[in-house]
Amino acid sequence: SSSSSSSSSSSTITTTTTPPTTATVLTTTVLPSTSIATVPLSTTTTVPSTTVTHTTTTLPPAETTVPRTTAGFLAPTTATTTTTSAAAGLPPTTTEQQESGEWVTGTWTTGYWDCCKPSCAWPGKGNSIKPAKSCDAKTGEVLWDPNVESVCQGGNAATCTDQKPFVYNGNLSMGFAAAAVSGSRGLTGDANCGQCFELKFVNRVHSNGNWGGADEQLVGKRMIVQVTNIGYDVTGDHSFDLQIPGAGQGAFTSGCAAQFAGHSSGDFDCNNRYGGCDSKDGCAKLPAELRDACKWRYDWFHWLDHAGKTNNPYVNFRRVRCPELLTSISGAIPADDDEVPAAELGSDLLV
Repeated sequence: SSSSSSSSSSSTITTTTTPPTTATVLTTTVLPSTSIATVPLSTTTTVPSTTVTHTTTTLPPAETTVPRTTAGFLAPTTATTTTTSAAAGLPPTTTEQQESGEWVTGTWTTGYWDCCKPSCAWPGKGNSIKPAKSCDAKTGEVLWDPNVESVCQGGNAATCTDQKPFVYNGNLSMGFAAAAVSGSRGLTGDANCGQCFELKFVNRVHSNGNWGGADEQLVGKRMIVQVTNIGYDVTGDHSFDLQIPGAGQGAFTSGCAAQFAGHSSGDFDCNNRYGGCDSKDGCAKLPAELRDACKWRYDWFHWLDHAGKTNNPYVNFRRVRCPELLTSISGAIPADDDEVPAAELGSDLLV
């Protein structure tokens, strides 16, 4: 995950990106324009010449079953570092697609924040009218050229600080996320760029050790997220990696310090790049622009609030029409959004 994610058996997702050209790649490192790399994924992607993908590294199980911090969240015995790539047009690995408006059940979420340029900010991603925005790492201004290199690779394009979670009302928040690439449940990676999904947090724990899940105060709440990044190790039952400041930087620890002068890398996740800050006190170390969203993790999301929850909460989800509140921030609007049902925001208020 990116800034990271974690799971019960594999975890974390950090996010990053790449510029255009052509190379068949499915993750990992900097590739020359005609290099080929493979990972356990049955898809092929057209990638830019200096592609950087976030790699997935599954560590062997720890000898203890006591939960420990990994990749953006706490997980029992394994750690996974994950992020994303700028590869264009990743096709689905299966023919399974989600029907608009139908709820998908049995998946869980993680979180990250690594400041890297979002994968969906590169041109040619998904069926969006235009790419998601990225911002100048030095000035904070929106970059209108989608080909600027990521700050995590020595460039100047970074995550815009307004692409963070916020509360709409007591039971509904909105924000941004990286999506899975499994090809199942309608989540195929690049094709989901710009799409929005309604998540409902449910009362379920991870079965391998009965750990984590949603705090009782989070159960029943909803979140609408727009996909601005792609998680190449977010697969199977792991559906979304939520973009949350302070949730862990994961494998890419240079971007945030480069974007915010005067801050060290450890300020952005309390020196815990796979897990992030354990308490709201750690938010004080973040730049002022990110502190409110860091506190959201504890006040609304109830991160580690009681008995190890919230931690990698399970959700039901469905695709919905993107609220203007999100598209006005990201700049991305799916071309087929008019065909998608609107999500109910509150009493008689629709997207």
